[in-house]
Amino acid sequence: MTFAYPLALLLLLPAFGLLAWLKLWHGRAGLGLPGHWHRIIDTTMQSFMVKQVISQRQLPVGLWLVIWALLVLALARPVLDLGEPVPSGNLVGRVIALDVGASVDPERQRWIAYRILDAAPTTPTALVVATGEAFDIVPFTTDRGHLDRYLQVIKPEVMPVSGRSPGMAVTHAESLLARAGMVVGQLVLVTGGTVPAAEAADVGDWLRAVVVDGDRASAWEDYAERIGAQLADTTTIDDVISELDGKVADVLRDSDDAAGFAAGPWLIAAAACLWLLFFRRIRSA
Repeated sequence: MTFAYPLALLLLLPAFGLLAWLKLWHGRAGLGLPGHWHRIIDTTMQSFMVKQVISQRQLPVGLWLVIWALLVLALARPVLDLGEPVPSGNLVGRVIALDVGASVDPERQRWIAYRILDAAPTTPTALVVATGEAFDIVPFTTDRGHLDRYLQVIKPEVMPVSGRSPGMAVTHAESLLARAGMVVGQLVLVTGGTVPAAEAADVGDWLRAVVVDGDRASAWEDYAERIGAQLADTTTIDDVISELDGKVADVLRDSDDAAGFAAGPWLIAAAACLWLLFFRRIRSA
């Protein structure tokens, strides 16, 4: 068992002080009858009457202490460890697919890739280049120098196949994520120029984003919708980064929930049930 706020357990110390005070009060209260009852009750009966009065008026100290302890434990937010977190292997990865067959400035495509890498330097990233076919350029890595070296030489003239097939880039990039065993993955298709035809496709397990350079992003809305992708331009690249970061946070939170059981709400419920016993005691009295 672990506690999210272990310092809250210090609140148990006043409970023991309260217990000592109540015990002392109970001892003093037992010295005699309350008020002036000792004047009219026979001396031989007073000891018996004192016990009866105390039994009716004494506070259930043990019950109060248990309720206090339960509430303090709930405040400390205990978590029962149930096993290992769910995510294993590679947690997160991103594939940047450059559509170099789009007849756009390769320098602008490189600049978009640099923006993404600058915003997420710790995210393992792979590079895919697509013309009429899709090619692996760099496998998943966080080595920025390695990524930069290959980005600097990517241009349509060095590709072995001409043409344009962004759909193949999407399929190829997502196959990289699957082979790498990524728990959370994102494909970022960097494209532009003329909007190609797109067939509706199932999104699957991976996040998709289409980043378009220039002011023609609105022309790509239908294309992005048909392939189930988020549309962004050079001014909204941070939204692409945030989408993957949010997905990772959700997976980690779900993993923590699966690996641990939060006992706090159950402790509060138990304290509430014990507190209700006081009302039952009053009715029976």
